[in-house]
Amino acid sequence: QGLGEMLQARSHRRVYWVHALWVLNIFLFLVVAWWVFYRWRFEQNWTFFLFVFVLISPTILYLCSLLLFPREGDVSVRDYKTHYYANHRALFTVFALFVPVDVVDTLLKGVPHFVAQGPQYIASGIILFSATVTGAITRNETYHKVFAIYCLCHIVWISFAIFHTLQ
Repeated sequence: QGLGEMLQARSHRRVYWVHALWVLNIFLFLVVAWWVFYRWRFEQNWTFFLFVFVLISPTILYLCSLLLFPREGDVSVRDYKTHYYANHRALFTVFALFVPVDVVDTLLKGVPHFVAQGPQYIASGIILFSATVTGAITRNETYHKVFAIYCLCHIVWISFAIFHTLQ
C-alpha cells in the first residue's frame, strides 16, 4: 500500500533513494522470511506457541514497512528523506528484533540445523544486528546511505549463501 501511495504521490513528494532502497530491503527480507518459514512445513506437532512465534518475523517486517511510509492522507510530508530520518529510530529499533527472532527460529529447528547454517550465519547475524542498532542511534546520512546499500548486498548474499535451499 505504501509503495502504491509513494508512486501516486511522486509529483508532490520527493523520493529519497535511501528510503526507496529500504523499501526494497524490507520487501526482500519479507521474501526470505517466508522462504525460511516454509521450512516448518514438515513440523508434525504444531502448537499455538509455535504458530505465534512463526508470525513474529513477518510482523516485525510488516511494522518496518509501516514505519517507512507516512500515514495515508498525510499531506504535511513533502519528501521521503524527512520522513525517513523522523522515523529511523523506530524503524531500526523494530528491525533489530528480526535477528534474535531469526536465531531463536533457527535453534527451534534443532541444534544440528543451527550448526548446519555455518559460521557465515552467525557472522551475518552479528553484523546485521550491530549495524541495525547503530542505524537506530545515528542520524548520520553517510552511515544510512552505506547501511542501505550494505543491507541490499547482505540480503542478496544470505539468500544465495545460506538460504538457497530449503534444507
